[in-house]
Amino acid sequence: MLTGAVPTTSGPVLGAEQAGVRVFKGVPFAVARRFAKATPPRAWTEPRRCTDYGAYAPQPGHLDHADEDSCLSLNIWAPAAVDRPLPVLFFIHGGAFVTGGGADYDGGFLAAHGPAVIVTINYRLGPLGFLQLHRHGLDEANNLAVSDALAALDWVRANIASFGGDPDAVTLSGQSAGASMAIALATLPQAKGKFIRALALSAPGRTITSADHADEVAARVLAELEMVRDPAAIAAVPLPQLFAAVERVGRRLADETDGGTVFGPVLDGTVIPREPRDVLADGELRDIPLWLGSCRDEMMMFLKSTPPAAMIRVTEQQVRAAFGDAGWERLAACYRATARADEDPYEALLSDAFWHRPMADLARLHAAAGGAVWLSRFDHRPALEPFLSQGPTHGADNACLWAHLPDFIDRPILRRKGGPMTPADIDVAARFQASVLRFVATGMPDVAEAWPRFEPGKEPLAIFGQPFHIVPLNQGKRFGLWAELTERSHREAVA
Repeated sequence: MLTGAVPTTSGPVLGAEQAGVRVFKGVPFAVARRFAKATPPRAWTEPRRCTDYGAYAPQPGHLDHADEDSCLSLNIWAPAAVDRPLPVLFFIHGGAFVTGGGADYDGGFLAAHGPAVIVTINYRLGPLGFLQLHRHGLDEANNLAVSDALAALDWVRANIASFGGDPDAVTLSGQSAGASMAIALATLPQAKGKFIRALALSAPGRTITSADHADEVAARVLAELEMVRDPAAIAAVPLPQLFAAVERVGRRLADETDGGTVFGPVLDGTVIPREPRDVLADGELRDIPLWLGSCRDEMMMFLKSTPPAAMIRVTEQQVRAAFGDAGWERLAACYRATARADEDPYEALLSDAFWHRPMADLARLHAAAGGAVWLSRFDHRPALEPFLSQGPTHGADNACLWAHLPDFIDRPILRRKGGPMTPADIDVAARFQASVLRFVATGMPDVAEAWPRFEPGKEPLAIFGQPFHIVPLNQGKRFGLWAELTERSHREAVA
């Protein structure tokens, strides 16, 4: 059944009503020419039917379903019967900055059970969103994906009240690459006052890319396309040719990057003027409640890929560079000696180094500056591939967050099918969803007695498993050895 027309700043839109939830898909929030800043879409006067997802952002495997000129759309799920403005979850998808889209996340179940208004967005990916060409004559081509997300946030600020949402109660959230985007976005002056809380799931260890690295990527892509002397010509390169060139450059560059990925938000000094860690440390977000989460076996998916992802080698190299070969061997021995029966100690060491410890460091910075922060780890193995064979690896929490209990949902862009959930899946997912919705509504994922906030000297880590429980992060042999090696490294650096 179609909804009534809902006004927006561009024109009225029609959605569909399903099981008490109004759904608006493929709502344009901006348009953009290649390597240019996003601008508002052309206004319309007749009600626009928004019942199907918009075009995918161009990406490997989906260039035939993509439209680079009109991929900037968002999707909204809003309860049909509301008597007050509802809190809003603004979600940025992951995909290593090169794949994904809002169509992989059906927010109908979360909207109904909040109640809340759920928004998922598209943003430009790969070279179209992250190739930094502003120093090569294309003046607008810097941090375009971040600017896209800002444009979507602005659209929500201006329009979400028409859908029953509270523009003054927006939670900025994302998973994986989307978590990096959310963290970067949260620290920008341009986003100030447009959200009141932030949730980041499985953000990589490095949430920001250096300008030097971005310049190197751009130079190599231009050289690969033989356009060094005419960089502007890249704006007319056919998409398959552009993405093939980027893939070739990416394979050669992956081992040279901090995170094993070629793209990401860039510390360019303009769109992103400061390192997000420094903004947190200075207390500029102390009034923003923050939830940082990760999965227990984050690195298993990347370890099992063929060949293993570049971040595996990069992470080991970084630990060896920080603590020396002897320090690495001590860590490896400690993880072997303390491994669970079902644990791969090498994977556990890498997961701590690349995912868990950087998130804990961000939590410490925010807490030390006076901010409210909660830290979690998802230990449940969903009965769905790849988790059945790889455990609670990267994305396990995300699969449960977006599940429509008692079923996991299909992911059309990732080409992953959903399926029925086990009783354990339902139990853990229901607890996780309830915590997220409570955070969106109140700024706290649970009552303080059940899940205390992360504070200096007190570092509770919430474990989503059976049962849900709290463990101290700053205890145990592994934590002690990391602390010893880190302190020694700091002493040697200042000596």
